[in-house]
Amino acid sequence: MVILNNFIKILLLMLVLTGQSYANTDQYSNSSVNALINANIEPEGVVFELVEYKADAWDWAAPKIKQLIGQLKRKYPNLDIAIISHGNEQFQLTRKNLAKNQNTASLLNNLSKQGVGIHVCGVNSSWNGVSEDEYMDIVDVAVSGPAKLNDYINLGYVPIMLEM
Repeated sequence: MVILNNFIKILLLMLVLTGQSYANTDQYSNSSVNALINANIEPEGVVFELVEYKADAWDWAAPKIKQLIGQLKRKYPNLDIAIISHGNEQFQLTRKNLAKNQNTASLLNNLSKQGVGIHVCGVNSSWNGVSEDEYMDIVDVAVSGPAKLNDYINLGYVPIMLEM
């Protein structure tokens, strides 16, 4: 009986500790982010690139980016971060479309308040008849998404492609 009670206590302790470790584990992971953290060398900055053809990609991308930025900022608190969106998902960042998804809008507004630059592709916008003033105020419409990405890379930013 004593052995059984001790076994149950150990089992319960293991379950509690396992539960705590899952509670402290980030939901999202990215091999490039992990490599930057493990390198112990702070880069000039990080630029996240999102190119998706699903119009609702920001629904999964915004929470993922928020968490990945949190991981990077825990290691490098002063790290500069930008986001470039230049697929069909960029049109989710218009005022009209974000009004339908307040959670994504709120996440992006909070990232912007933390100094994260959010850019979309002007070429893609013009091809699709979306004007600059249709995007939410925190969005910068770059002349070209790929050119903006290259500008950041030339400044020493590490590019990180986001995938679902």
